[in-house]
Amino acid sequence: MNPLRLTRSAQDVGSFLSALGSLRETRLTASLGFLVARFPADFGPLLGLKITPADEIRIEETDGGDRYDVLIRNSGQEHIIEGKLGPSQRIDQLLRYIKNRRRIGHPKPALTVVDDGSEFSQSRQEAFQKVRKNVRSLRFVTWSEVAKVCHAITHKKKNFTADPLGTVVAQDLATHLKENHMTTEPHPEIYLRDVSDVPSVRLYFQHHIYKCQSKFYNSARGNLYFAPYFTGPTAERVSEVNLVPVGEGVSFISQVKSVQVVAKKDVLAFLKERKHPNSKEAADIIRQSVREKEIVLMLLGEPRLLFMSPVTKKKLDEKVGGFGRGAMGSRSCTLEQLLQASQ
Repeated sequence: MNPLRLTRSAQDVGSFLSALGSLRETRLTASLGFLVARFPADFGPLLGLKITPADEIRIEETDGGDRYDVLIRNSGQEHIIEGKLGPSQRIDQLLRYIKNRRRIGHPKPALTVVDDGSEFSQSRQEAFQKVRKNVRSLRFVTWSEVAKVCHAITHKKKNFTADPLGTVVAQDLATHLKENHMTTEPHPEIYLRDVSDVPSVRLYFQHHIYKCQSKFYNSARGNLYFAPYFTGPTAERVSEVNLVPVGEGVSFISQVKSVQVVAKKDVLAFLKERKHPNSKEAADIIRQSVREKEIVLMLLGEPRLLFMSPVTKKKLDEKVGGFGRGAMGSRSCTLEQLLQASQ
């Protein structure tokens, strides 16, 4: 059975951490500390550390009334990691942490601040210069950079065998950061799929619906728009009878209103519930070529002509990459990428 759609406050949830809501800073930095302990070689360069097996990582260390997000005992020295959700740090808090470590006899600690950009908003402030003078080293890291390391971990197949738990947590943290807009990577905007038969073209132009197998649900949801790629033979056949000219490639785009997995037997009831016009005719078209028990239905807005000259797979492959000339699987791209491919 395919996973059910999960939402929190009407927003789709794609990670376990996001299911808990907007995480407090302590929970987010605890997740980071957990991953640093599991993958020291991957996070070491980001933090400016050469971590050895003898090192120790402490999460939410409490000392003298202070609580440190992550404290690393590294080769006889200390490394403090302080995380914030926003773009700034509390300078007075950082100075207090550093002075208290020195007061109890520890050498100057190294400090890494993790946030959404304090390096640019605060690094030249006089108060931050005081922090720099009192630490062995000061490093600025963004959550987007943390996400990149998490992605690198999950892209190594050996990690799923050597440390499946840690790898899944890395994947989950990267997804959580993306869902909460804490990364700078482009978000999927346009869902691209081959449309290779006349009924699917009718479904798109007349009923503003796209259907596909239920296994594509996760890749289909989360996109803002749908752009059908009409294959050559289909474009020729449709152009003979269709009032709207259709050429091979991407010409049209539609807003995505909803994406839902629906049982084949419930298609008509689903469309009626959504008050879809001509629901019976649309349901008949959908069901006539469906063999699976479930199907993904993407309800769309009005098709809009975006390109007079269709964007072909050759152009997409040159500008975006990975398209080739054969059948196109489940693909998403940004509007900027599609516009570049159209030139």
